[in-house]
Amino acid sequence: MHADDEEKAETVRRYGPSDPGHISTVLCEVADDREAAVRRLRAAMPGWLDAGLAAHVPVDGRPRPNRDPVAYTEELCGIHPVGSADDCVAKLAESARRTGVEHVIMMIEGSGDRAEENIRRIGAEVLPRLTSRLPRR
Repeated sequence: MHADDEEKAETVRRYGPSDPGHISTVLCEVADDREAAVRRLRAAMPGWLDAGLAAHVPVDGRPRPNRDPVAYTEELCGIHPVGSADDCVAKLAESARRTGVEHVIMMIEGSGDRAEENIRRIGAEVLPRLTSRLPRR
């Protein structure tokens, strides 16, 4: 979730092409404008991130990363498709172009009780416009 496009592109270069292709996870939040989407995520995510991050236990014995949930929310809003449908389409298309990753798993419940609305907006306003913007192989 916290890998930006440069890190994703480096992973694709390191491991080469794959079939059916590399997969990335993104936080996606659609609202009427970017400010509204970010406001929703700022209101909901830090609370549940705090609990989740506190419970994280690395399986290899490393110390648990110490992330500030408010700062992590800001980081995620900055690197993922968060904003208007136009913002989200542009970000997803640009990310696919820059990284070579065209398959994404979307975390859509970042704003909590607005998840159903977010799914509807992604399906109606983002995905239909995205297909034509993806690079062709």
